[in-house]
Amino acid sequence: MISIKKTSLLAAAFAMLAPFAVFADDNSPHDVVKDTGGSIVLSTNGNCVITMWPSSFDECNGHARHTFSKLTQEQRTVYFDFNRSTLNAHEKKKLDEVSNILLSSKEVASVDIVGYADVIGKSSYNKLLSLRRAETVRAYLARKGLRTRHVRVEGLGETAAFTHCDPKLPRKELVACLAPDRRAEIEVNVKY
Repeated sequence: MISIKKTSLLAAAFAMLAPFAVFADDNSPHDVVKDTGGSIVLSTNGNCVITMWPSSFDECNGHARHTFSKLTQEQRTVYFDFNRSTLNAHEKKKLDEVSNILLSSKEVASVDIVGYADVIGKSSYNKLLSLRRAETVRAYLARKGLRTRHVRVEGLGETAAFTHCDPKLPRKELVACLAPDRRAEIEVNVKY
C-alpha cells in the first residue's frame, strides 16, 4: 500500500515531468501559465503560454500577442543615407510609430539598438558610424519619452553586412546597392 506522502511525491514528480506548456490543436480555451505575481506568462514571440489542461474560460483573451510583436523587421529597421547618421523624414515617421507602441506597452523591459554600416570605408570608421546611427535612434526615441536607462546601444560596423554587390560597380551604383546595410535595428526585450 502506498502512503499518502509517497502519493503526493509521485504526483508532484509527475507534474514536474509533464510538459510545461503546449499549444492546443483545437480552439477550446486552456489554462494559462502565470508568474508568481499572477500575471500571464508570454513567450518570446508574445504568445500566451498555455497548459495542456482545459479551462472553463479563455484568460488569454486579448493577451495573445504583445502589441510590439506585430512590428515587422522592416518596421523596426531604420535606414540611413551614405556616410550619414541623421534621420530623414520617412525614418522619423517610422520611429514615431515604434515609439508610440513601445510607450503604450507595459511588457517592455529593455530595448537594444544595433547600428550597422556598409563595407565602403575603413573598418574603424564604419564601427564609429554604426554606433552614431544607433545613438541617433536612441536619442530620437528618448525625446519621444522612452527611458534611456533601459536602452542598450551597439555599433557593429560592416561586420553584419548582408548585401552582396559587385565591388567593381561604379561608385554611385555600389553605394545604391549597399543601401540595406546602412541601418539600425531595434530589438525589444520583454518582462516575464
